[in-house]
Amino acid sequence: MTDSALLKSTVVEGGYCVGCGACAAVPGSPVTMKMDEAGRLQARFDGVDEARTSLRAVCPFSDLAVNENIIGEALFAKEGAQPDARVGWYRDVWAGYVSEGDFRKRGSSGGMGNWLAAELLSSGEVDAVVHVRPDIDGRLFGFTISRSTVELKAGSKSRYYPVEMSSVFKEMRDNPGRYALVGVPCFIKAARLMARNDAVIDQGLRYTISLVCGHLKSDGFAKMFGWQLGILPNRLRAIDFRVKNDDGRANQYSITASGEDAAGQDVTRTRQNKDFFGYLWSHGLFKYRACDYCDDVFGETADVTVGDAWLPGLVDDPRGTNVVVSRNPRISALIEAGLASGRLTLDTITADAAAKSQDAGLRHRRQGLAVRLARARRKGRWAPPKRVQPEAAKEIEYRQRLVYETRETLSERSHDAFSKAVKTGSFETFKAEVSPLMKFHDFINQHKTLKSMVRAIVKPKRG
Repeated sequence: MTDSALLKSTVVEGGYCVGCGACAAVPGSPVTMKMDEAGRLQARFDGVDEARTSLRAVCPFSDLAVNENIIGEALFAKEGAQPDARVGWYRDVWAGYVSEGDFRKRGSSGGMGNWLAAELLSSGEVDAVVHVRPDIDGRLFGFTISRSTVELKAGSKSRYYPVEMSSVFKEMRDNPGRYALVGVPCFIKAARLMARNDAVIDQGLRYTISLVCGHLKSDGFAKMFGWQLGILPNRLRAIDFRVKNDDGRANQYSITASGEDAAGQDVTRTRQNKDFFGYLWSHGLFKYRACDYCDDVFGETADVTVGDAWLPGLVDDPRGTNVVVSRNPRISALIEAGLASGRLTLDTITADAAAKSQDAGLRHRRQGLAVRLARARRKGRWAPPKRVQPEAAKEIEYRQRLVYETRETLSERSHDAFSKAVKTGSFETFKAEVSPLMKFHDFINQHKTLKSMVRAIVKPKRG
């Protein structure tokens, strides 16, 4: 079996393609990236295979992919960083925000991701930044290359939407230069794998900025919010997933969507996130299966990682605060200079504190992954090799295993349920399909022991 056929039979047909586009960017690749019926970008093998590099070697979920520990050690051990099993290699860890300009206001959290990219660009460290911006090639969002800070600012904020990198990799190859890449952990890993197998990409990829990641979403996630605001699923024109409120907590933000309603009118509407059906990330609606088989929350192969500071005291500020994990001495120097000049407001924190800011995500990606790997083994299904081992599932209490298995089932069912709802023209169809599983998940997740669950179901008679 050829290399591309192996990739197709394992990663793609197994449902583990995250849609990053690395395999499609290999010269001579038979792969193109296309949206599937569930609104996920997926690899499609519809061309002649003349690939000069192994496609599996650049896929972050293949059996040939070098894992995050190996990549991280090769990149950062010699730079004076130290390893941590949760956040990866690190030199410096901070929590805070950007004080200068409107970076914080425009960002999802404290504005650090966009500030770092802008600083690399304006200081001459890079010629361009590869990042996600709205309205690219007819899609709500897509990867693009910005060569000015004005262009770069249009890419502020988190985008919970399917995107892929094949076109920007090709542009980097066709136009050699110094690039910074902003992306989620598996996309940064894919870029590192590309660099290991492509001399031009290796030379051009100077810095990587990772976003702390919960998981990727299909386009159904955006359509679900738009539909609840009265915008038809296929008439959604724009969406802002993270609109900051003037008060409340940082995780109590709003969502704004624009598009056409059932009367044919163009509308723009906003609603608080907690007032939407399906907004909770713990339910995992519209999640890519690949995300349930990833053990990297903190973008361990990136030069620097930024995320939400979901920590006591910090989460209470609606303006947003970042956790920043630096692994690169040059990035640390840029941040230290920003602190010294008063452009940044940051406090040094420990790796433990950074990990606690993503405690639930780490638990789901490590403990939960062991359960999912064990489940795949029981079913005789191929799964990507991970740093987490399926044997660890034996040590996890039954109720917690059930929580993880229910989440995986709920995520997978949500795709078909939404497609069915769109065909029937009724959002209530979607709710009816997924609500029972959501309620079951919440019940078993609320009761921390099996005994508590049984007591809640079988209440003792009084008499």
